[in-house]
Amino acid sequence: MYSNEVLERFKSPKYAGGLRGANGTGKAGNKECGDLVKLYILVNEEGIITSAKFKAYGGVSTIVACDEACEMLIDMTLEEALSITVNDIMEHLEDGVPDSKSYSAVIAEEAITNAVEDYYKKKEKEEKKQSNLI
Repeated sequence: MYSNEVLERFKSPKYAGGLRGANGTGKAGNKECGDLVKLYILVNEEGIITSAKFKAYGGVSTIVACDEACEMLIDMTLEEALSITVNDIMEHLEDGVPDSKSYSAVIAEEAITNAVEDYYKKKEKEEKKQSNLI
């Protein structure tokens, strides 16, 4: 069902865990399967994602899709991150995950979108705070 590469990635995901100093956090899930994801991004002053991590409660496909999504995010602008699609994530997994498990890529895509939106909300709040101090 899963390729050997996918199973190895599931056993040792590169981007699993929390991210100290994250300035964007996105949550997503699938009620039907019960999978839950929290994705963290660290964005520098130029708007480039310099680090991404995730925590997930889910199966093989969810863990691997989130790990791949985080890898894809590194060195992307926020706009580029928002353009990542379910198909992009699935293509990067190179047929190692069955199409029937594409909901995992949907969860990852939603978590990315939510993390970027959270970043923008925090940035706007910080800018308002700074403008009130002047």
